[in-house]
Amino acid sequence: MLFFTALLYDPFANAGLPNNALALPLPIAMCVGFAAADVLIFKMCDFFAGERGHKVLWAIVSCYAIIPAIVLFTQAIRGAIVPAPFAFAAWLIIGIGLGCLLALWSELLVSFVKGFTSKAIAFSACIGALLYFAMSSLPALVGICFLCIASPISLALLRLLEKETPAAPFVPRAECIRRHRLTKPIDALNTLYGAVFGLAIFMLSRAEPSLPLYGGIALAIAAGALFMMPFFSKNTDKMMHGMVQKILFPILVIGLMPLPFVDGILQVFCMLVILMGYICLTLVNLDSLYCLVKKYKVTSFYLVGRGHSPILVGVSLGYLIGYMAAFTNVVGDMSLAFASLALVVLMSVFVTTIDFDPDHLREEHEDAGHPHADKGRWKTKCAAIAEAHDLSAREIEVFNLLAKGRGTTYIQDKLYISPHTVKSHTYKIYRKLGVNSREELLTLVENAPVGDSGDSAETT
Repeated sequence: MLFFTALLYDPFANAGLPNNALALPLPIAMCVGFAAADVLIFKMCDFFAGERGHKVLWAIVSCYAIIPAIVLFTQAIRGAIVPAPFAFAAWLIIGIGLGCLLALWSELLVSFVKGFTSKAIAFSACIGALLYFAMSSLPALVGICFLCIASPISLALLRLLEKETPAAPFVPRAECIRRHRLTKPIDALNTLYGAVFGLAIFMLSRAEPSLPLYGGIALAIAAGALFMMPFFSKNTDKMMHGMVQKILFPILVIGLMPLPFVDGILQVFCMLVILMGYICLTLVNLDSLYCLVKKYKVTSFYLVGRGHSPILVGVSLGYLIGYMAAFTNVVGDMSLAFASLALVVLMSVFVTTIDFDPDHLREEHEDAGHPHADKGRWKTKCAAIAEAHDLSAREIEVFNLLAKGRGTTYIQDKLYISPHTVKSHTYKIYRKLGVNSREELLTLVENAPVGDSGDSAETT
């Protein structure tokens, strides 16, 4: 709620300020503060992963809403025009606080199984959409109260869940760098996508404030989260290598192609479609980062903020381009729409020609290099045995990895399940197949004829 509000909420819309010049750049300050906090935590992850660093993060998050609340109360109660430096500083502090809050929540979320983590991300976006609508549509003072209590509620929930989960293991930054590095082409692509979203969000901020507009924004946020739910269950680190951008590209085309040729409600609808794409990219990007943290066993402080910041940098740049163009009378809305279209053309070039780091994609095709995988014979044998012995869907996944000789640690990391769950599935598989060890299981698969039937598998 705090993030969407800082990005989209205009607290000075009814203040009678000249040209609304003060309110419009505030999201830039928020995105800059957010990205700066992410990068700082990434650079000093050894410190923030320790006890003192945790206390610093908790202190920042506990206090960051106070200054923005003072600024908003001053505006709402006294009707005073807040000087631009104070307003920018307030939104900069909001961004810094949100970056610290993301770090704390990410450390908690990566300790859960993937299914829960993905649903928590989508659920939080939907709740944020509802609270954004409430804060934007209610009177100013009530909306400010929402801002003041949201952070303590988030921290209280965080503290409650932390008591139920084990502390994350400490991994030095040098070791994290050795295990995994994010690819620069993905950073560039996410920044470019973010610039399109930032320009669209700027244009959306210029629309006439109304309840239908707030409702449309809330629906776009919720729809973006729900749209990506089917992909969450299949999401691995490969989503960090251009797949999600390719999935979202048609959505951006649908939103941007008509934009230069329509106005009024149709133009707002196009911008809401683009906003939905932004939510999709942000949530799947976070989900992919959590997958990477688990897969490479690095600390979330090292990876999450660093992987999330390029999108924020792009949003701030796109918003700044729109603001400078509009308030220096260089171009009009039509030219801004065409600028968005030009960015999409540039993105299409990136998506189709970008050379991703092959080292990070190697494990996505590990099955193809297995000695038993030539011509699909090994896969065919496993499928026939699984069908003959009535293995469940999850048991089939575990069985396929066991048949390749994979150990418990590999299986739990690959499927994002606990060691206890791996052992439980292994025991059930052994019982159904009538084997007592890994060697007997491998022998069963090796001796099974291609196109094995249920009877032949049991005979073997």
